[in-house]
This record gives sequence, C-alpha cells and structure tokens, in this order.
Amino acid sequence: MCGIFGMFDPGGVDPRRVVEATNRMRHRGPDDEGYLFATADGVATPAGGDETIPSLGLRGWREIAGAARPNWALGFRRLAIQDLSEAGHQPMSTPDGKLWMAFNGEVYNFPELRAELEAEGVAFRSSGDSEVVLRAYERWGDGCLARFNGMWGLAVLDLRGGEPELFLARDRFGIKPIFFARIGGGFAFASELKSLLALGGPWRPDRIAVGNYLAWGRLPSQAAGHTFVEGIEALPPGHCGTLRGGSFTARRYWDLPAPVRPGPAADEAEAVAETRRLLEDSVSLRLRADVEVGSCLSGGLDSSVIVGLVSQLRAKVPGAPQQHTFSAIYHEEGPFNEKEHIDKVLASLDAKGTYTLPTAARLVDDFDQLVWHQDEPFPTTSMFAQWCVMGAAKEEGVTVLLDGQAADELLGGYRPYRYYFQDLIRAGKIGTAVREAAALRKESLDPVLKELLGAALVAAVPDPLVRALTRRSYLAKLRGRAAPVVPGPLIDAVADRVRDPGAHEAWPWRRVTDNFETHLAGLVSDHVLPTLLRYEDRNSMAFSIESRVPYTDWRFVEHALSPALRGMKFRHGWSKWVLREAGKGLAPDAILWRRDKMGFGTPEDRFIQALAAAAASSPGGWDCNPDYIDPDRSRELIEAVASGAERDKHRQLACFRALTLQRWLDTFELH
Repeated sequence: MCGIFGMFDPGGVDPRRVVEATNRMRHRGPDDEGYLFATADGVATPAGGDETIPSLGLRGWREIAGAARPNWALGFRRLAIQDLSEAGHQPMSTPDGKLWMAFNGEVYNFPELRAELEAEGVAFRSSGDSEVVLRAYERWGDGCLARFNGMWGLAVLDLRGGEPELFLARDRFGIKPIFFARIGGGFAFASELKSLLALGGPWRPDRIAVGNYLAWGRLPSQAAGHTFVEGIEALPPGHCGTLRGGSFTARRYWDLPAPVRPGPAADEAEAVAETRRLLEDSVSLRLRADVEVGSCLSGGLDSSVIVGLVSQLRAKVPGAPQQHTFSAIYHEEGPFNEKEHIDKVLASLDAKGTYTLPTAARLVDDFDQLVWHQDEPFPTTSMFAQWCVMGAAKEEGVTVLLDGQAADELLGGYRPYRYYFQDLIRAGKIGTAVREAAALRKESLDPVLKELLGAALVAAVPDPLVRALTRRSYLAKLRGRAAPVVPGPLIDAVADRVRDPGAHEAWPWRRVTDNFETHLAGLVSDHVLPTLLRYEDRNSMAFSIESRVPYTDWRFVEHALSPALRGMKFRHGWSKWVLREAGKGLAPDAILWRRDKMGFGTPEDRFIQALAAAAASSPGGWDCNPDYIDPDRSRELIEAVASGAERDKHRQLACFRALTLQRWLDTFELH
C-alpha cells in the first residue's frame, strides 16, 4: 500500500515540486521513497530521495534538478506488504526500461497470474505483486485489469513509442484513490488531493459541493468524478485512462451487473452455499501478506463472519499465528457501545482482542490531523471510531487489517423496507408484503407499517409526479432546517442547480422510484459505499495501515447482485438473510441474528458538543468564511450546541459540518 504521484509538463517538470507533492503522502509509505524523470524523447532517469533505500545506489533527485528539466515524472512512497526487500522499490521498470510503474494497492491473485506469465516465458526479479502487475500490463495491456482481483491506483509511463504515454487505472470499487488535474498545459495525478494542492493553484472550493455538504451532508459524487475543489477530479471507480499528446481520456473498463428485476426466488441452499464459498475464498486471498494481518471487529454480523472465517482458515495451517482483532468501545452504555457483542465473538474463537476507547477529548485533540488526512470534509463523527481503531493497530505493530465494509450495501443491511415493499406491491403480492411486515414486529411495528403504507402510496403514484413532488420538497427544506448555517447566496446557487432538469447529481430524485435491487446498486456505486471506502482508505493510511475489504471481491459483488440471490437478501422478516445463513458456525447465533447492529459508532451528540465548546472558547472566537458559512447564524448555533441547549440532531450535525468545513478551508488555504 503506497502513495503515488505523477506529473507532465511540456515546458519542463520541476523535481522540487514532484518531491514536495510526493512527500505530502509519506504516511502512505514510510518504508521507501523513489522517483522517475523522463524527457519528451523517452530518456528515463530513476532517482532517490532522503528516505530511499541506500543499497539501491540511485542518484539523488537534487542532481536531476540541477540538470535540464524533464517533461515527465513519477513519485512513489512505499508501505512494504509483499516482498519486503529492496526488489519491491518503485517506480519499477520492465527489463528493457520501456515501461515504468507506480502502483498503490494489492492484487491478491498475483501468484496465479505470475504462474500464467511464467508459463509464457516471463522471468521475475521479485516475489511480490507489484512486478506481476507491471509485467501483466506489458503482456496484456489494459486487458490485465479484468484479470486482477484486488484494489489499486495504477500508473504506467509507457516509453515504447515515439512520444511517452501515461496510463492510469483505479480498481472496480474505488478502494484506492486517484485524483488528477489539468494544470496549465500539463497534467498531474496523485493518491491524495493534498498532493495536487501542493502544486499551487489558485484552488477554490466547488460552491455546489460545499452548499450540498452544509445543507444535507451530501458529498460529491465519485461516480461522476466530482470533488470539493474546482479543477481537481477523481478518476471514477472502474475506470482507466490515457494521457496522450497532452490530452487525457478516461473510459470505463468494468461496471456493476444490471440490477436484478423482481422475479421468482432462487434455490435457498444453493444461494447460501455459493455465498459462503465466495466469501471464504475472498478472505483467503486477502490473508496473503509478508506482514501480520489482523481484523476489525465491531460485534455485528459482517465483521464477525470475516473474523470467524479467518479463525477457521488459520486453524488449517500448522503454526499459523493467533488472530488479532481491533475494536472501538466506550465506558458509557448506549447503542454505540458494542463491547458485549464483541466479547461474545471473541469467546467463541481463538483470537486476541484489542480495544480502543474513542473520547470527545481525543476528537478535539486529533481533529486537525483528521481533517488533514481525510483531504475533504466529512459530515459526521462516525468515522472517528475507525480512526481510533487504526491507531490501535499501529500501536500493536499490525500492518494489515481486514474490514467488513460493503455487506450492508450489497445485501440490504440499511433496512430498505420501503423499496422491498414497493416491489411486492407493484407485483401484486399484497399478502406477502403484509406477512413480511408482520415478521418485523419484534423490531419495531410502527415504522414498518409506515414503510408499508408509504411504499403502497409511492407504487400508486406515477413516477413523474413523485419526482416533481420530491424536487419541490427538496427545495423547501433547503431553505429551512436543513441549512441553518448556509448563507443566502450559496443556498440560491444550490437551488438553481436543483431546478436544472439535467442536474441529477445535485439532488437524490433517482432514489425515489428505485426498486429494491436498483436501490442497492445505487448504494454500491454512488455516495454510500464510495464514501465509506474513502474513510477506510484515509483512516488506515493515516497510520500506515493497509485495510482490505473482503466483501468487495468483484466475484462476490457480482454474485450478490445476480439472479442467484433474488429474494435472498430480505427474507422471513430478516435483512441480509443469505449472509446470516451463510455465516452459521462462524459466529454465535446471538450475533448472526442481531437486529440492533449499528457498526463502529460514536456518542455523536457529546462529541459534537465538545468540538463546539472548543471552537467557542478558542482565541479570537469563531472566525468563518462568509462566502460559505453565515457568521451570525453559525456563531449562535455553535454556542447553543456548546452549552448543550441545542438538542436537535439535524442542527447539531449542521454545526459539525460548519466546523469541519471551516477547518478544511483553513488547513488547505482555500478561499
């Protein structure tokens, strides 16, 4: 796991800027540093930095800076996971020196790919996955991406032709990031937005992104390549692109399978068995590493199944180390404290559990670091628990963690009753809808009945009318409670965008008329899962930890969204039914059949109150940028939250977003 950077400038690249931008990501790769500089006619010169492995004998980048300026550059920071020797140094080249690669990520099936390439006569100099990725690109071009099972942000500088070309690719789900910007007549890319911000600017926040964030907590769409900064784009998940002749063209190489339409249920036993088989193989692949692999454990279904699989797989290997799990707990009781459930899981298997206790005081102390490492504003405190978990793993010397992200989005874990009931009603299965609602009585009858009645109403109303009513409601709320700190001009800008019929990214009308399966596909492809994976990457990399996500194995995802699981996600009153069945024997029944799971959470009201109190008492008081945050209303809200007088959750979160946005603006000097 690493940090990569690259730059093209027809007028010449300044190596000093390359080094500064690359080393802004040192946390992503503290083990090694490397550079590659190339001229327009394809002459390549590798170089080292202050933390490059000395035995490599590379020229220092300062020597390059004193010579004629190159036109191309790659920068690399390494976190050693596979092949810990100097043979894993990057940028890495093919033996002929015509392809140079900077690779961030892991391709878990690299031993199988290596064997295939060796059978075709390819010889290797290292034992890790990076060289396999490079030689696979050499052999199969961008067709190699379809063969990879893993996560990656990949850059290859191709010097085989008359003019150098740059190839970029991001994994299917965007677990590993790539940002890029067109700067003057040139181009630059990086694993983190902050590295591009180091190149100058002037950079300005995107007003629509900021407005939607303050009003709703909505983040820019990664699927559309949007970010919080004008002029900086994200390469969307499942995309690759080529910079040729100064022009960058991106294209999709993989997409989610078409959502399953309502129909007859598949065979239960076959669906459960295949779900278990695919997940076990995914976990097995993600245990491949030359360093210790631990697991996140929240006490819920998703992570507990993974921990159970790891325990069973390790039991088959003589001398395998004891599994090490990491969890966030609290001294106080509440739905956010999962210790009781975590203890049940640990008692059922051979594992060492480490606990961390996130506190409001630590959030205040770590807040500046959190904003710096996240790169862009975040709407709640929930990801702070994960931040603390990653810090605990770092303290214990564990470099790789497995985590349970994506199961909720794939298998219906967010209680999407309205979409499920809507499908049943549209199909005329009223009796089934009533029976499923009755099966949910133990969870909470009233909300379920509301979902059932709401689904019946939506199913009876034509889509255009639903869309028009939703747009009207969205605009009304924009000027009400949802936007208590947003200045009027910014509200007007967002409202104008919402009124634009083509502005699909500005408001969530697409979610209104979804069926159950298209709703889940939307969670996977846009906003929810990409946001969680962003937190996962930034939180783990802040502590030089590689986080691996077994539920995002592309084979498991395609299975989850296929006809094989039609009718298996919500069944007999249980969401994620197929995973609960597939997890039998991996975790206690009390965990497999929980209804009250909330994941790594925080006592958010107390955390926000502490942050507001720190802001209210800071020297100089609360200073904000009036272009984005209303000074008077925000000061009043912060003081009310700090004193405990403001108990409305929506307004507390609006306060948190205002504090986070202003700290982000200050940290990255954006205006």
